Amino acid sequence: MISDKRICGVNTAVFLIIFSLFFLAAGCSLFSAGTKSNGTDILKPSGSNLIKRIALTKFENNSFIGQDEFEAIFQNNLFAKFEKACPGISLIKPEETGNNFLSGKLPKTASGRIDSFKITEAGREAGINAIITGSLIDIAGVEEIRSFLWFERSKSFARIDMIINIYDVATGTKIYEESIKQHIEIAEHEYDALMGKTPKCVMEFKDTITDALFLIGKSVCKEIKKQPWHGFVISVQESGITISSGENAGLKTGMVFDAYDAGKIISGAGGQKFFMPGQKTGTVKIVNVFRNKAEAVVLTGDNIKAGSVLKIK
Repeated sequence: MISDKRICGVNTAVFLIIFSLFFLAAGCSLFSAGTKSNGTDILKPSGSNLIKRIALTKFENNSFIGQDEFEAIFQNNLFAKFEKACPGISLIKPEETGNNFLSGKLPKTASGRIDSFKITEAGREAGINAIITGSLIDIAGVEEIRSFLWFERSKSFARIDMIINIYDVATGTKIYEESIKQHIEIAEHEYDALMGKTPKCVMEFKDTITDALFLIGKSVCKEIKKQPWHGFVISVQESGITISSGENAGLKTGMVFDAYDAGKIISGAGGQKFFMPGQKTGTVKIVNVFRNKAEAVVLTGDNIKAGSVLKIK
């Protein structure tokens, strides 16, 4: 009969062998965050360790409610609700972008559309990846008949019509546009006031409306998460280049990015202009990181200019 002591010893030996094999197999993944190049650490960033910074601009009020009510219900709650709906994304208030094109009334083209080229140029300088714009089109009362078995009942709703747009800063194109019609159940007297287009009546169910903004934010952020991270070169010096992203975007010294030419500017319908993505021009490595910017040196390539776009290698 084999003794318990021997069994224990065999099990211990097997455990140590398995643990050693696991350690050797996992070693590559556990310690491969950096590689050596000419004796210098190089980090290869991934989408998971970079933070997308998104500007949420002021929405327009095209509804019948007054601007005071709009500010109190929508504008003052949009940021909080969208921020809660977008974990892992850095949402920037209009006044925090540091740019007049993004913090106030958005610039328009001659045709009356938002000038996406101007706002995305401003976004590049501010180290932003995407810009959210939108407007409240209307709030209207709606009655619906709901039935259960042989019972029928009329229910009152407030229908919120909004338009949400997302612009990609790297290209200036609109990557998302949705017309949202959100139904919110309200009391009969609130419905009557809404049908009478009494602006202040909307304040009576503002909490219900602001709850709906969270669901709208989730839809918007789902689209943003699909987009890749981009960085932007804002100046070039003899000693290196300056990037408009820093600690606020998760950049660290040693990270290496591919650089792409800013590309050609092309004109579209309605006076809009866009960036046509260019070819790869080289690679850069981050050497100094600050709160809102970073400095990098050129590893390869000799045509990296201000306006160049950085992508994950």
